[in-house]
Amino acid sequence: LAHPDGSLVYKGKNYHELYYESQVGGVNTPDNGVVIPTSKLRERLLEITHSLGLVQHEQIEFLEYWMPKLKKLNSPYIVFSLLDPKEKDRVDHVDITPEPDTRIEFIAYFKPQKSSNIKLKPLPLPASPPQRIGFTAVEWGGTRAQ
Repeated sequence: LAHPDGSLVYKGKNYHELYYESQVGGVNTPDNGVVIPTSKLRERLLEITHSLGLVQHEQIEFLEYWMPKLKKLNSPYIVFSLLDPKEKDRVDHVDITPEPDTRIEFIAYFKPQKSSNIKLKPLPLPASPPQRIGFTAVEWGGTRAQ
């Protein structure tokens, strides 16, 4: 049960988020993105996740989850992209009832890269973060190339 303040109650316990991990095979690789030097990864991911609509505590959760995993790749660069919304729905469809007034959702795509010399289409990002109007559901995830 989700409450207007964002708290969640399940089997008598309070939560501020739902968390799950899954393995998804056969993800269609995005053809757009940005190449980020690993030394600038934290700052750049903060900028990107802000433009996608995450607020500070959500950004912190995103970084706390992904930064250790990305650092373990020992790569000088990371390609960051987003799965296309149709691909996101195909690999990670989520039903929420009642339907939220605002949905902020994305699956980040990460790929280690040895060089910044890679040709990618520009990553389309919103000019400003989406407004949170009414019942807002925030769902983010991520995958990394093997």
